[in-house]
Amino acid sequence: MKRTEQSSYSGIIPRIIPSPCGTVYPYSVAEQIQSGEIFTEGQSVLIWHHCGFAYLYGACEDRFLEQVFRQFLSPDCTLTRRFILFTADPHTEQFFRAKQGLAFGTRYGFTYPESRIPQPRPLPEGCQLCELSRELLSALQGRITPQFSWQSPEEFLRSGRGFCITCAGEPVSWAFSAAVSAEETDIGIETVPAYQHRGLGLLAAEQMIRDCIRQRKRPVWACDAGNTGSRKLAEKAGLIQTSEYTTIRTLK
Repeated sequence: MKRTEQSSYSGIIPRIIPSPCGTVYPYSVAEQIQSGEIFTEGQSVLIWHHCGFAYLYGACEDRFLEQVFRQFLSPDCTLTRRFILFTADPHTEQFFRAKQGLAFGTRYGFTYPESRIPQPRPLPEGCQLCELSRELLSALQGRITPQFSWQSPEEFLRSGRGFCITCAGEPVSWAFSAAVSAEETDIGIETVPAYQHRGLGLLAAEQMIRDCIRQRKRPVWACDAGNTGSRKLAEKAGLIQTSEYTTIRTLK
């Protein structure tokens, strides 16, 4: 398995095929919109996004899967960033379930109906909605922020989009493009704990959906099966669950 030179990433694009795992993250790397690495061996492909999400394409025979395990998933690995493998392929899942030291989960994918556009609704008194700027980016504190999936603020400001609700001048809820391809935008969202359950996350998500539609990109969403809050928010925002797949990571 060898690392592909960035100058050859465009040649990988035709090998990315639709699957329940989605394609926005792999395309974002292959189209060189966001940072990540691509590894190949023969017809087998591994795409590893900057945020740690990883996808397999091609033949992916046991020999290739063994290399993926040893290099990225073995308990002995010393990676400097996370690696979470997504798969909906029964053979791939069976191969890794025979290994020791791995944790398996389930993830849901959502898409937004093309015929709908969420209508703007009033913000609570004292709150404002604005586009994410460099200044706001540096002020965001949380687990799901653009820093999660973009290598740098410059990369995000060049190719990403996002919106933030502020209250008393402080950012309290935001929605942004966690991944961008030529056709889709995956929406990331977070609300600070003190402002949760007030509908702010829904307002930010709806603004992001409207922006995606204006940009002629299909809004998509994904969350772990156990993340009930994210799932319910996606449904309130009008997204529909369209897929289910397996996540594989090192048990540490």
